[in-house]
Amino acid sequence: MNQIQVHHETSRLWLQTLNEVQKKAALHDQGPLVVFAGAGSGKTRVITTRIALLIDSGVLPSRILAVTFTNKAAGEMRERATALTLDAGLATIATFHSACARWLREFASELGFTSDFTVYDDNDSQSVIKAVLKELNIKIEESVSDYKSAIQRMKNLGWSPREAETFESEYQSQFPPYYVKIYRSYQEKLALANAMDFSDLLLNMLLLLRSHKGVRAALQKRYSYVLVDEYQDTNPTQFELVALLLGDSKNLMVVGDDDQSIYSWRGANPSNIINFKTHFPTAIECRLEQNYRCTSNIVNAANAVIQNNKVRAAKTLWTENRSGDLIQYVQEIDGEAESWNVIDLIKREKNIYPLTDVAVFYRTNSQSRSLEENLRRQNIPYQIYGSLRFYDRAEIKDILAYVRLTINDGDDVAFRRIVNVPTRGIGDKAVENLNEIAKAKGLSLLKAARECVSTNVPKLGAKFKVFVDIVDSLKSRCEESAPHEIVPTILELTDYRRHLDTKHPEEAKDKLGNVHELAAAMSDFHEANPEVKLSQWLQDISMTGSESESSTGVTLMTLHSAKGLEFKRVYIVGVEDGLLPHLNSMDYSEDLEEERRLMYVGMTRAKEKLSLFSARKRRVYNNWMANGPSRFLNEIPKEFLHMTGVEQEVSIEKERSSFSGWADDDAVDEGSKVKHPTFGRGIVEAVESEFGSKKAIVRFDSFGLRKVSLSQLQTGETRYEYDLD
Repeated sequence: MNQIQVHHETSRLWLQTLNEVQKKAALHDQGPLVVFAGAGSGKTRVITTRIALLIDSGVLPSRILAVTFTNKAAGEMRERATALTLDAGLATIATFHSACARWLREFASELGFTSDFTVYDDNDSQSVIKAVLKELNIKIEESVSDYKSAIQRMKNLGWSPREAETFESEYQSQFPPYYVKIYRSYQEKLALANAMDFSDLLLNMLLLLRSHKGVRAALQKRYSYVLVDEYQDTNPTQFELVALLLGDSKNLMVVGDDDQSIYSWRGANPSNIINFKTHFPTAIECRLEQNYRCTSNIVNAANAVIQNNKVRAAKTLWTENRSGDLIQYVQEIDGEAESWNVIDLIKREKNIYPLTDVAVFYRTNSQSRSLEENLRRQNIPYQIYGSLRFYDRAEIKDILAYVRLTINDGDDVAFRRIVNVPTRGIGDKAVENLNEIAKAKGLSLLKAARECVSTNVPKLGAKFKVFVDIVDSLKSRCEESAPHEIVPTILELTDYRRHLDTKHPEEAKDKLGNVHELAAAMSDFHEANPEVKLSQWLQDISMTGSESESSTGVTLMTLHSAKGLEFKRVYIVGVEDGLLPHLNSMDYSEDLEEERRLMYVGMTRAKEKLSLFSARKRRVYNNWMANGPSRFLNEIPKEFLHMTGVEQEVSIEKERSSFSGWADDDAVDEGSKVKHPTFGRGIVEAVESEFGSKKAIVRFDSFGLRKVSLSQLQTGETRYEYDLD
C-alpha cells in the first residue's frame, strides 16, 4: 500500500498511540480509502493523525479539505489536529454547509448571484412557499410544511427543478400535487431575492461543479486530499459533490459506520459507505473494530443486536476491556413507575456514578416529561441535551397559557402570550391600545377585550372578538369537562395543529406529541388527586419550574441526540415495540433496520453500566397503550442480561411464544385473532389494499377499530404471564 513516508520523530510519536489498523489508515497516502469505524474505535484520532502526518510529510495545509456534519464535530477535529501540529489550522476543516457557503461566496456570480446573497431560514422559506401557492392559485389540503419537506427532499436527491421535471412521472405518487411547478417558482423567487435556503448551499454548489468546468478544475487543484467524516450520513447531493471535488488522483478518505446511520429522514444513505468500492474499485479498506469505550458485556450485547441487520458491511465489534456489569433489563407496570425506578437507581448509585456521568435516553422528546417532573420532586439537578425542558417548550407554554386564562381571566401574562397564537391579525399596537383601556378602567386585558367586543369599540372590538369567543367557549366547555379533555378542546377551538404545521413544519409531529404528553400529565394529576383543583397543579409546576436545571446534573436526551457522546452510566427507557422500534417504522424493513441502529447507538454510548427499561402500559397521545417488550431485547443473548419485572422475572421469549409469528398477506383475513405491539389483542374485521400495501381493519379489545399494516400484526392466541390491569 502507498504509505506516507515518516521522517520525523514527532510523527513516530503520534503513531505510537494507534493500533495496527489505525496506523494503516492514518499512514495511507494516495488513492481512495474507506475506513469502517465501529462505535468507540477512535475514528477522530485516525482522521486528525492522518491530517498531521500529511502536513509533516510536506503537503501544504491549504491543500487539505476535511468535512463533517456538525459545527461541534468540525471544531473538535480542528482542535485535535492543531494539538498535533499548529499548521493544521491552515487546512480547511469545516461542515459541508459552511464549506459550500464559502465557495459560493467566491463563485456566486457563475450562478447569477452576488457574493452577499442572503441565506433564508425556515420561516423565510415558508413565507416564500406561501407566496408561491397564492400566486399559482393552488388550493389544496397539503400544508406548507408538506411542500417545504418535498423541496428539501428534492434538494437532498440533487434535483434542480429541471431534474424534478424529468423524474416527475416516476415519483408523482411520492410527492404532493404540483410539486415541480411549486419547486420551480420557489427557486425563481429565491434567485430574484438573491437568496438561498440552507439546502441550496449544497445543491447550488453541486450544480456549479456539474456545469462549470473552470470552477470544478479550480477546486480540484486547490484540494489534493479530501477527507469526509461520518460518511454514512451523506445524502445523494453530498455524495456527488464530494466525487466532483476529486482530481484524477482520487485522494479521498471516508470514515464512518453504517451501523450508526440514523438520519434517513434527512436523506442520509448508508449504502454510500457500504458500497464504496463499487464507486471506487481501487479503494483500500480498513475496519476499526476494537472498541475502547465500553465494557465487553455492553460491546457483545450491542454487537449481537446489530448483527440482525441484513443491509450492513460485515464487521464485529470487540474489546479488551473488562466484562463489567450485566446489562440490566427492568419491566415496570407503567411509565410513571419506570421513571421512579430510574431515579431511585440514580440516587442509590450516586457515590459510584456522579450525576454528570449519568444519561437517560428516550425515543421521543415527549418521554422526558415524567422523568423531569420526578427528578424535580427529588431535587436532582438535570439538563436536557439538544432540546428544552418539557415545560419550557413553546408549545407547552402556549397551551398552558390557554389553561391559565381559562382558570384565571385576570392573567395578563397568559393573555399577551396567546392573544395572537395562532395568528389572528392582532398586532402589538392593538394590544397596547387595549392595555390603555384596561388601565383606565382597572380591568384585566381579557375583561377589557370583552368590554370592547360587547360595546363594539371601533377597530378593537372586531379585532379581539375571535379571541374572546374562543376563551369564553373554552371556559364554558372546560367547566363541564374532565381534565384530560381540556387540551383536546384547546386544540379544536384554536386549530393549534395547523399553527404547528405552519410555524414548525419539521418539528410539528414532535411538538404535537409534547402537547399530548401535557394532556397525559393533567390526567395523571387528576387521577392521583381527584379533589384537588387544576389550579394547584399549575402552581406546582410553576414553583418547581427551574431550580433543578443544571449543567452539573443528569443528562436527558433523545437517542438521536446521543450519537457521538458517551457516559459512564446510561439508562434507555421505553424499550418497547411501538416506541423502540417506533410504531411508524414497522412497515418497511429498511425503517426497522434504522430503528435497530438507533438501539445500537444508544447501547454503545454506555462506558461502564447500561440499564434498559420498558413498561407494561403507558400513556401515548393521552391514551393508555399496552406495549410488549421491544423485539430488540430478544436479540441480546441472555448471558449478557439481568432481567427483573414488577412481580417476577420477565421472560421475553415466553411473552412472545404464544404467537405464530409476524403476519403475512395470506395469514390474515376476516375473523383472524391478532396482536398489535401498541393496541394489544383484537379481531380482524376486514382487509383492504391502500397505496400498494395491505391494511387490516381490526377491532381491538381496548382501543376499538383501528386500521393498521399487516406487518405490524402477529397471529395466534395471546397469553401473558400476568394481566396488565
